Amino acid sequence: MDVDATFKAIRSVYQTVTGRGDIPVTLTFKGPDGGVTKMWQAKIDAREVNHEQHDGALIGLLTILKKELADKVKFAESETKRLQQALRQLDN
Repeated sequence: MDVDATFKAIRSVYQTVTGRGDIPVTLTFKGPDGGVTKMWQAKIDAREVNHEQHDGALIGLLTILKKELADKVKFAESETKRLQQALRQLDN
């Protein structure tokens, strides 16, 4: 895994989804104290993923953002169809 490329991908997808690009991506090691089993935390804004390994946390965060983007695309497609239908009705 290329950590730098994954950080860039997370920022890029986040910016596409939210329109905000000034939010940092963080990767934090919380340590095994107190029985913590998912020691790595990847976070951007309010989205965070905890995992046993650093790459798992980063990939999990990227997966969440990709899902948000896919949902946004699906909504936009639906909205486009609705607006096209409304426009066609106005032309009749």
